[in-house]
Amino acid sequence: MRSEYPLNILIIDKSNDIADRFISILRSADLSIDAKLATTEEQLQKQISMRNWDLLIAAQNYKKVPVQNIFQRIRRSERDLPVILISKKYDPKNLLEGMRLGAVDVVVEDQDQHLIKVVERTLKSVLDRRQSREWERKLSLAEKRAQYLMDISRFPIAIIKEGVYVYANDACANMFAFGSAEEMLCLPVVDNIAAADREKLKAYMVPLQSAAEITPFEAAIKTVDLNGQENDAFLEIHQIQHDGEPALQFTINKDKLLDDAALQDKEAKSAGFSAIQPHLVYELINRGISRSVQTGQNSMLLNIQVDQFSHLKEDLGIAKVEKIAHSMVTFLTQLIDDPVNCGRVSENCFIIVLPEVAEECALERAENMVQQVGQQIFDIGEETFSLTISVGITALNENVTSVERALERSEEAITELRNETELGNGVKFHVPNIHSDDISKAQAVVISAKNLLAKNGFSIRYQPIIALIDGGSGKEYYEVILDISKEINESEIPQDFISELFKSEVAAEVDRWVITQALSALTEKLQTHPETQLFINISAQSFADSNFLNWLEDALKTSQLPVDAVIFQLREIDVVRYLNQAATLCEEIKKSHRQVAISNFGVAINPFKMFERIEADFVKIDRMIVEKLAHGDEGKKEFQKVMGGMTGTGIDVIVPFVEKASIMPLLWQQGVQYIQGHYISRPSFTMDYDFSAEP
Repeated sequence: MRSEYPLNILIIDKSNDIADRFISILRSADLSIDAKLATTEEQLQKQISMRNWDLLIAAQNYKKVPVQNIFQRIRRSERDLPVILISKKYDPKNLLEGMRLGAVDVVVEDQDQHLIKVVERTLKSVLDRRQSREWERKLSLAEKRAQYLMDISRFPIAIIKEGVYVYANDACANMFAFGSAEEMLCLPVVDNIAAADREKLKAYMVPLQSAAEITPFEAAIKTVDLNGQENDAFLEIHQIQHDGEPALQFTINKDKLLDDAALQDKEAKSAGFSAIQPHLVYELINRGISRSVQTGQNSMLLNIQVDQFSHLKEDLGIAKVEKIAHSMVTFLTQLIDDPVNCGRVSENCFIIVLPEVAEECALERAENMVQQVGQQIFDIGEETFSLTISVGITALNENVTSVERALERSEEAITELRNETELGNGVKFHVPNIHSDDISKAQAVVISAKNLLAKNGFSIRYQPIIALIDGGSGKEYYEVILDISKEINESEIPQDFISELFKSEVAAEVDRWVITQALSALTEKLQTHPETQLFINISAQSFADSNFLNWLEDALKTSQLPVDAVIFQLREIDVVRYLNQAATLCEEIKKSHRQVAISNFGVAINPFKMFERIEADFVKIDRMIVEKLAHGDEGKKEFQKVMGGMTGTGIDVIVPFVEKASIMPLLWQQGVQYIQGHYISRPSFTMDYDFSAEP
């Protein structure tokens, strides 16, 4: 997390040396720090009162400034100041006590990486809260301005809740012959609607829900004033938020009074959504976004455009092209369930919002529209015309920042479609640019992974694992390593894609693809090299999935491979986090007489404790431990400690990332059974390593 401006951090501890250590740790994470040290309660109070702080880091057991007093002073000063406590050692009681008092976390003092992550998370939270408060202030100001504009508007405006007035401006009071707007409050609105038109508004007189926003409504009606006199009016109804609750805004728009013929023409056009009404379409899309935020399920925006529209307009003229568009739109309304969710933004931009549908369903419906329009002959007077359309689809959800951005995305999809097929006549789903500011790193990884799965853009490589000591198992081991196909442009892939991939929810899908490909390749390899065995990695998302084990058993049965041909490898960090699920998976694997390996081994607080639940056949030492071997005695001692803990377990040890021959004697002395790395062989697309060669 790189900060654009210095972060104000207050440190409470006994010495400058300790404060300097925290500053050094945080600066190593690209944080720009402006820090101050307080060693007494008086200094703490002075610093809190002088400025706004982004973060406070305090020693949990510093007696001169008790933790309870820190939180008391923060609350008394009414500051939004998050606190991270530093503990001498890990103790659940200290953790719970610190969290109870109000700390965002309690970090053990030598856990530098943990501290960095907690600081990054905390700073993001406090900045988000400040941004939220800023938006609240702006919203309050906007509401006051809106209230003022309603008060002085020349149009009659009223706000209705459950069928009664809760607000009316002076223009509304004058129109209905009231002496003042206050006289209208709590009176039923139907008293001011002519009896013949009350049925039109019946559906709007019920309690409203924020999650199910009503469709905007426009109609010519007759109003009734306090004296019983009827007047023509054009009524517009919109759902709004008033005092934090859903309400209806009634606006009598005097500029839209229409004669009967014009009104009929308007209603006819609206039914086929051929009238250009951008404001209604914006509201339609905004409702789709709001609905998705409430339900958590995407809505889909379909942007429909006639192909070669500009050429048609030049050849036939505006009037005839408009008739063609109207016929096409009328035809489309027969293919959809709810014409209310339709609108027209411009001459050649027709919008349909499909609420709460999956991407596949939206694509299927859009493709059906394209096909049906392409087969239809449109009669305009004595002439007939054939048309094709292009449809751009984009999802509407909480990640869509605005209606304009949603329309831009759908336009981008149509542009991509027409770049691929010059004539259009098809459907394209908008796939966000993974490098866009609109897309988070996690989203970019998921989007890229799904794209690669769809177009077979992944590949797998094989890296040999060889015996370091004489008389190994005699097996030819390879690890299956996920990679990206050479045909994929690097610009299509986010940074650190492979490592980030297995933190995302799409990892389980990728696991299944890898396993399927690896089993197929192994079946072929065993025909010439029957001693080959593959290490296949399984992510936490897979073994936490209750359906994965059944799928795996079916895949293995279908492959008809020997039971010992595959070794399933789980990361230590995943096993520790999901110990029960990992234990269940390993137990089932062992029942089938297959083998289990634990990778990234040795960095947990007590890595050997997992063997009480996990019956492993191999462990693969973590890369960090291996790399420390080249950095002096401390690295050697850490490695020796891990190897000492493996003594007598019967589990074979694999050391990966062996890049140089210089560490080989130490590995041999410590009894390492297998090694892997570029010094032996780089990953290859084929299993072609010569295992008879000396390492």
